[in-house]
Amino acid sequence: MVRVLDKFNVKKNVYAKADGRNPEGFPSFEHSLEEAYLQVLLTNTLTGTFYATEKKLLDESLSLHAEMALTDPGFMARAIVYARREGLMRLQPVVGLAYLAKADQALFKSIFSRVILTPGDLTDFIEIARGGVVPGGIGRAIKSAVNDWLNGLSEYHAIKYARGGQGYSLRDILRLSHPKPAGEVRDAIFMWLTDAEKWQSTEKQALTPQITAFERLKRLDNGNSQAEARRLIDEGRLPYEVVTGVLKPDVETWRVLMRQMPYLALLRHLNTLQRAGVLADGEAARYVAERLSSEEALRRARVLPFQIFMAYRMFEPVGGSEQQVANALADALEASLVNMPTLDGICIAPDVSGSMTGQLTRQGKTRYADVAGIFAAALFRASPNARVLPFRERVVETRLNQRDSLMTTAERINQLVSGGTAISAPISYLLDHKVMVSSFIGITDNIEWAADQSGNLGFLPTWHKYKNRVAPDARAFLLTIAPYRHAVAPTDEPDVHYIYGWNDVVLKYIGLMLEGLDGQVETVRAMEM
Repeated sequence: MVRVLDKFNVKKNVYAKADGRNPEGFPSFEHSLEEAYLQVLLTNTLTGTFYATEKKLLDESLSLHAEMALTDPGFMARAIVYARREGLMRLQPVVGLAYLAKADQALFKSIFSRVILTPGDLTDFIEIARGGVVPGGIGRAIKSAVNDWLNGLSEYHAIKYARGGQGYSLRDILRLSHPKPAGEVRDAIFMWLTDAEKWQSTEKQALTPQITAFERLKRLDNGNSQAEARRLIDEGRLPYEVVTGVLKPDVETWRVLMRQMPYLALLRHLNTLQRAGVLADGEAARYVAERLSSEEALRRARVLPFQIFMAYRMFEPVGGSEQQVANALADALEASLVNMPTLDGICIAPDVSGSMTGQLTRQGKTRYADVAGIFAAALFRASPNARVLPFRERVVETRLNQRDSLMTTAERINQLVSGGTAISAPISYLLDHKVMVSSFIGITDNIEWAADQSGNLGFLPTWHKYKNRVAPDARAFLLTIAPYRHAVAPTDEPDVHYIYGWNDVVLKYIGLMLEGLDGQVETVRAMEM
């Protein structure tokens, strides 16, 4: 009877209050609605993962959007803006905005332009609002916000997003919302988007030099007019996407196009430039290298560290000039991680179990393990005397050097991925070796189930042992980079903190919380609107 009662005794069974089970059947804890909502905004791209199908993630996220809209639209609005601007997430904030439009029109209008940053965001928003995802379709409040936004449309974006892909185009949205143009330039842009023949028959062309340059480019003979094409590209600063849709660029034309590319476009098209032979030229390679490693360009582009890491991984230099580009990518990764807290006496534990092979996005090849490796490498570089303990069902002891580049360290960690998950493993290692740390930083998908190398099972009881026997003042920070709602500790567990997201801005919260300042949820709750 005593053993049976022990199962309900919180002091003897830390899982007595567990209110769920993770996909492996291990006890887990569900966090507050605010925490869960912030997590879905910052980690969920609706791509099927190791433990969840795309449909399951979609259903769970839509349920959270609906519940938050009903429960606390004020926090919802703040969280959406935070996820879009600080977390650099796109899809889930746009979905949340469509739900907010039905819950609180004033809040919706106040944050619309802070969430919808590009015509691509706008077309996705319209598709979500009209596609039955959110009940109610497009009402007056949505049309008003859309029309206000369209009156800030530039020629560049009009050219780039005129036709769209498989979904809505700017032309479709204009015909749907009928905005009243604010001024002659906007009137000319709207006319070109909806009726190009009418635009050509008027004097509106003089008001839209970029669009005029694009229309002239479309009429060139593809084979014999590369020099004129280069002149028009340079004159109109034409987006490379529309140019390659009407012209097959030669090497010289690619050189002009690369100078028009925004930072992220340049990053994504390094292999294209390499195949075209552009990067074999020392001057062109030097230009690309200088742009990629420019701290100012990185700041403006708000590039995610893992985007640079994946570009580096996919780019294989041939020859000395192309090696400049590879070196610049390594420098860019170092420069992109600007939110590093300087910490002493810490243990960094990246999860290298098999479930970390889940991919962040459908189109990309970035895995959760890649993000964990980059974050671990960056924290290791910034923190004197840091101990790095990669783990799966056991700790994988690895020799790392703080003088190595972030690329080298991240790659070394990423090569360890396999096996089951025991989030207790690094804690058991510290416990067995009586290593006292001030902060334990786990970077994980938060799904545990295996016994570790010491026979301990579960992060929470092992953490309690470590606190009681070795380091009573230690604090744990669990950087959660997957959308699973199964937590390894309850919200009110002392000295255990959750941080969500892939952007390096999340790392600053470790330092802030150690100084007694607010964590993510508190920061969002206190945002000025």
